[in-house]
Amino acid sequence: MERVKTLPNSDDDLLEKNGRQRLIAMARTLFTQRGTSNVGINDVIRGAGVARMTLYNNFASKDALILAVYTELIETTLAELQQVPITAACEEDRVLAVFDHFARASDKGDHRGCPFIHAGLQASEARGPVYRLVQSYKQALRYHLLGLLDEDRENRAELADQLLILLDGGVIEGYLQGVAQPARSARRAATTLLRSEVLADDKS
Repeated sequence: MERVKTLPNSDDDLLEKNGRQRLIAMARTLFTQRGTSNVGINDVIRGAGVARMTLYNNFASKDALILAVYTELIETTLAELQQVPITAACEEDRVLAVFDHFARASDKGDHRGCPFIHAGLQASEARGPVYRLVQSYKQALRYHLLGLLDEDRENRAELADQLLILLDGGVIEGYLQGVAQPARSARRAATTLLRSEVLADDKS
């Protein structure tokens, strides 16, 4: 009699995977709304509707959960960024499309600035795993901006740095509202910077 093969994912495996995703989804909501330091493990377990053992079967500690949440969030953010149309022949249009993308996120009612900076500032270690994770995201974002700039720019690397600073400032002020219409102001500043650099190249 032929033995029935067991599928790679048994019901228990699926439940465990589902439990992990529920924990990450709930932790993401709570962390981005309240901050990681203001959310306890019990809050996450209760909100996700899973057993305590499900959490400890998947995450060795709260810090491990935090890293999992923000790793997934970074992957999602960068994947969404890759979907932003960048087919425009004009360098300025390509870069401003990224500013528009983040401006739309800033318009949401639950926006509280950059969630990664927020997480990095609350981490127990000033330059620990969360800091390094956030740093890697910012570097990836800068690299994306660099790729949108014309390759023949002499100051391409520095300009990418400046654009990232503008982008970060616009996202943060989108929450703090220390200035009126921060997303539009950041976009205009980026436009001015891009055009002034082109004029400087033309004169040189």
